[in-house]
Amino acid sequence: MPDRNELELVKRVHDLVAIKFNGNYKRAFDYYAAKRSNSGTIDREELVDLLKDALIGNFVTRGIWADGVMEKLDKNRDGFISFSELESLK
Repeated sequence: MPDRNELELVKRVHDLVAIKFNGNYKRAFDYYAAKRSNSGTIDREELVDLLKDALIGNFVTRGIWADGVMEKLDKNRDGFISFSELESLK
């Protein structure tokens, strides 16, 4: 069961996707995946950008949030989040 912080993170990311990407998670994923590397995956710095846009944490804590998200979503431990890893949350 997700804790309160995780629920807040999910809500804020959902709100960001709804407002900025018309609810299209694939479009949002592709936008952040292309911000720095255009690799088709999201690295830690791209994730930090997403968290910033979703108003998660602050300059000091956002990296900690990103590390926690990477730990949860990066199933193959390659340092990147693929769209299939993100979809595994469903």
